[in-house]
Amino acid sequence: MKKKMLSMLLALSMAGSAFMAGGTMAMAEEDTVTVTWFTSRPVDGEIDLTMREIAEQYSEEQGGSWQIEIMTETDRPSYLQKLQTLIAGGEMPDIIDIDATPYCQELVDAGMLVDVSEFLTEEGLYDSFEPTALAYQEFTNGTMYTLPLEYHVEMIWYNIEIFDEYGLDVPETMDDWLNVCATLSENGITPISVDGVDRWPVLRYLAMMAFRETGNDYIIDLSEGNASMGDETGLNTIEFFQEIGQYFQEGFAATDYATAQAMFLDGQSAMYYIGDWEIAAMQEGYDNGTIGYFYMPAIEDGLTGADEFCVNSGIGMAFNSETFDEKTKDFIIYVIENYGTLYAERDQMSPIKGELSEDHEFSNLYLQIYEDMQNIGEQFLKPWDCYLDSNTCTVMEDNLLLLATDDISVDDFISLVDTAIEEYVGG
Repeated sequence: MKKKMLSMLLALSMAGSAFMAGGTMAMAEEDTVTVTWFTSRPVDGEIDLTMREIAEQYSEEQGGSWQIEIMTETDRPSYLQKLQTLIAGGEMPDIIDIDATPYCQELVDAGMLVDVSEFLTEEGLYDSFEPTALAYQEFTNGTMYTLPLEYHVEMIWYNIEIFDEYGLDVPETMDDWLNVCATLSENGITPISVDGVDRWPVLRYLAMMAFRETGNDYIIDLSEGNASMGDETGLNTIEFFQEIGQYFQEGFAATDYATAQAMFLDGQSAMYYIGDWEIAAMQEGYDNGTIGYFYMPAIEDGLTGADEFCVNSGIGMAFNSETFDEKTKDFIIYVIENYGTLYAERDQMSPIKGELSEDHEFSNLYLQIYEDMQNIGEQFLKPWDCYLDSNTCTVMEDNLLLLATDDISVDDFISLVDTAIEEYVGG
């Protein structure tokens, strides 16, 4: 079964990479336990490297009688398409990467995924994780079928020199933020650079006002067909999006991740929204006093406050309920016991609690953000693409680009989104 599944993975993957903890591409011996993981995480990224290191250690401790085979597809749309093909063909890997999306719920309803909350509770490991990291993985009904391997806050990085030149203060409210953008624009400065190619950074801006007004309640209601994009909250968030969108760089829809970031780092834009996973890119500017950051500004009488913003624990690991045997459980427990320290030593924020290693020198920027994360509020903005079905998400993201440039009317945007949700809920 697993050999057949691996062959199918190899056939599906055009740009992926395979890894065996034993260090060879040869097929496992019949008496060797082989666990397969189909992942969408970057090869040689911090998570990938940490997990490989742990898998090698675990395999050695098992005397080579256990190994993991990792197949990677970093392009998320391609990954999801291949994952769905595998599952539809009855060849689900032992471990997969997936968000708590409607498709994930379909797998849960079919009894295909392990209840991670139950597993952690049974093993006495639930409290080993940061509460917000686990909460991010939950469905709206509080159940959890994915395990976090990362933990992030998202913020607006800004060019201190540009702000000082025009006498600008760090904005505390959304109106302050729009006024800062207006002043910059009036002086010929591009206020914000954004990655439009990948869509999700643009979608974050649409979610901001709704989160300030209702937390995640509005997007939950919207995704379930119990609200309209044309409701008062929807109209307010569209209005804010259009106002902030006019300050994105020219041609933002065709700007990719690397280019948007380079614009900011080169001083071609004054602000850039991204998460703490880009600490390394911001480090030099932070150290020399040219780059700072602030979190999502608040609104008067909002449901969420200044200490509540986008916090996420990324795409989670999910486990095939049919193959989640004792050896796989033992490996996951081993991961939880060893992952936090190793991952943090790669200058990443870990979802697993623990003291920072004294053997590793952490930067002042890392330590400042680490402290921030100890003081976040109870609510957090969960990205809208985690709530929406894939078709509605595509409809919304594609038309957001047009909405920001006034190439689609507000009424048409509302109609397209509402219709897509209606079709999904009705189907």
